[in-house]
Amino acid sequence: MSYGERIRELALSFPETYEDAPWSHPVFKVGDNKMFAALSEDDGDVSLTLKLTPEEREIALHMPYVGIARYVGRYGWVTARITDEESLESALEWLRESYWLKAPARLRRFVEET
Repeated sequence: MSYGERIRELALSFPETYEDAPWSHPVFKVGDNKMFAALSEDDGDVSLTLKLTPEEREIALHMPYVGIARYVGRYGWVTARITDEESLESALEWLRESYWLKAPARLRRFVEET
């Protein structure tokens, strides 16, 4: 399974999540149109854009594969380039956090229990 497929599988496993493509690439949304992640796959390169808490964002930005997201970076979003298992594992954990931050309160329990 590719990195993109693993990201998609986890993202779509969360309650009330769906995939959309408003900008010609997959974005994952929850509830009433709240985006919590955007996936970009281009010639084998995989990037994931997601929202983090200020504390987690500060830590993530010290990693060489993470940068401030274009357009939405000022709102706490980062983009991680997924190149190996280590960067994938970090991205999957951040995906859970981003879902938790954007999901309605009644759905957050799902991520807290996993």
